[in-house]
Amino acid sequence: MYFSVGAIESKAEISVKHSKFLAFCSRVENEEQAETFVKSIKKRYTDATHAPYAYLLGERADKSRASDDGEPSGTSGVPILESIKKAGLTYTAVVVVRYFGGIKLGTGGLARAYGDAATEAIRLAGKVSFEKCVLFRVLCDYSDLASATNQVFSFGGSVQTTEYGDAVTIIAAIPSDRKAGFLSGLADATSGKAIAEEGLEGYFEVK
Repeated sequence: MYFSVGAIESKAEISVKHSKFLAFCSRVENEEQAETFVKSIKKRYTDATHAPYAYLLGERADKSRASDDGEPSGTSGVPILESIKKAGLTYTAVVVVRYFGGIKLGTGGLARAYGDAATEAIRLAGKVSFEKCVLFRVLCDYSDLASATNQVFSFGGSVQTTEYGDAVTIIAAIPSDRKAGFLSGLADATSGKAIAEEGLEGYFEVK
């Protein structure tokens, strides 16, 4: 299991001695997405003084990058990265845009400001958990929909999509270590009428 942020993009703003810091946080799946997110923020705020950033990737949070974007070395990218680490997150990118207010903050002041702005954006984004799951395609009668859905939730899974036709098709993510229990529970709850087809394994958001 790992934790990431819940929002596609969150925004926080703080002011320190007339300098304005705009922080943006997003969940990203890989380095390419992270770099695209960084570039999109920089493109939106081309008039900003600096736009340092950091991102942390990997199921074990073992891949990272941090950039000071012209600020004194170690005063921005690293504090942003530390904010992500302190929140216990991975697959997370944060960009902090700065508009200089005319008063120098010093290296310590800069580090605190960038770290605080990143922390606030992370807080606003929310925190969600991702667990290794197996995707199941469950086909059931309308009369068994509630029972089948309850079994998904009972075993810590999540419903990804639900399609309605002659019967109901549920795409559900079930934690890998509970799939046997889910299949047994589904059979009992629907008197064996529901059909569950096992699919790919991967990491999915769970409650």
